[in-house]
Amino acid sequence: MMIGLFFFSLCAQAEVQAVGLMPGMAILEVNGKRVTIKKGQSREGIKLISANSKEAVIIVNGKQETLGLGASVVGEYAEAQKTVVRLPRGEGGHYFATARINGRSIKMMVDTGATHIALSGDMAKKLGINYKQGTKGRSSTAGGIVNSYRLKLDHIQIGGIKRYNVVAGVIEGSFPSTPLLGMSFLNQVKIHEEGGMLILTDLN
Repeated sequence: MMIGLFFFSLCAQAEVQAVGLMPGMAILEVNGKRVTIKKGQSREGIKLISANSKEAVIIVNGKQETLGLGASVVGEYAEAQKTVVRLPRGEGGHYFATARINGRSIKMMVDTGATHIALSGDMAKKLGINYKQGTKGRSSTAGGIVNSYRLKLDHIQIGGIKRYNVVAGVIEGSFPSTPLLGMSFLNQVKIHEEGGMLILTDLN
């Protein structure tokens, strides 16, 4: 299965004003939108290098600026790049993604009806997941009622989109035969269909 990765950036005129300053944090207005940024973070294309109660040092489009409280600067900036993953429609009209969980590659079926990522106990063992340390419950399968476990995956990656501490459910046995990519991951990205493709856009 092919996964397409696309990156884009948007240049715009930014007016940045410091409306609140404190050690290691600044409250800025970027084109009228108020954002709170911690030291080392980037928001709305602005990176905060340092801040104290008197001034903030920011980077706008690679240029360093110093802002006093109430002061503003205007300049061109580039918004942070957004990663886009395109998944072609597969067999049965379903969408499938190649995911990496804890560094290992598996094929998953996108399922917006699943609350969490769902793995079989057999698959979890192959991935090196000690799922029995999770919260124990019971699940109904075609083979009857079996034990299930709720836990958080260290990380999962689809193309260039990576998320940490994502909730997953593990069902004892071999069900589901194909792991399900549920809403515990999908809620953290923007998803829409276009021309027979499911498009996942990283919002970070």
